[in-house]
Amino acid sequence: MRVIALVLVMLLTSGCASMFDNMSLTAQTKFQQMLANKFAQKLIAGIDLVVGQLAVKGGFLDDPLVRILLPPPLGLVIDVARDFNDNPQAALLETLMNRAAENAIPVAGPILKNMVANMDADTLQRLLHSPRSAATELLMAEGGAAIKQALLPAVSQSLQADGAISLYGDLLKTQHNTALQPDADANTTAPHVAKDQLAEYVAHQAVGGLFTKVASQELAIRDSLSSIGAGSF
Repeated sequence: MRVIALVLVMLLTSGCASMFDNMSLTAQTKFQQMLANKFAQKLIAGIDLVVGQLAVKGGFLDDPLVRILLPPPLGLVIDVARDFNDNPQAALLETLMNRAAENAIPVAGPILKNMVANMDADTLQRLLHSPRSAATELLMAEGGAAIKQALLPAVSQSLQADGAISLYGDLLKTQHNTALQPDADANTTAPHVAKDQLAEYVAHQAVGGLFTKVASQELAIRDSLSSIGAGSF
């Protein structure tokens, strides 16, 4: 009888341990799923925040992190800190370029948010445990080209309406004439953005700035979620 009792105790103990292990595993799995869903929700909110910040007047222009600079060759021959006061047309062009990006950027929000909303559970779990900029890199790889194409019509229309493309053409002519002078800077011979490529250049730079800001949001989101996970198990 003692042997039988001992066997029963061992079986009960083993069964309880197995049951508790299964319960713990289930709880951890559900917790990870909750974190992944929270990550997606916060990322969507972060995209809204970023787009809202960029879409206001000065969103690009006043932020050194994403400000769109003059394209080459103008960006190579005009020292922003030194020459803008002496070249108001160049300063105006840069302002118009950034304004075009600010006006167009809202179309990027729905594209990015829809991508996050349509991610499956496995993708979210993988991103949650990937390097800190993994989600931004995935969004950029899979949606960057589409966002650029979505921005391009609005950017082109804005630059055309504000006279930025015409102004850029005039500045290119001036720069070209200067480059023909014997003492011209050798950098002026570098490949440059043509007049009819200005809108594409601005759209490309705007997309880069957008993902730079999204990456910063992703880092903040991961930090907030890591603090939750650290105190849970």
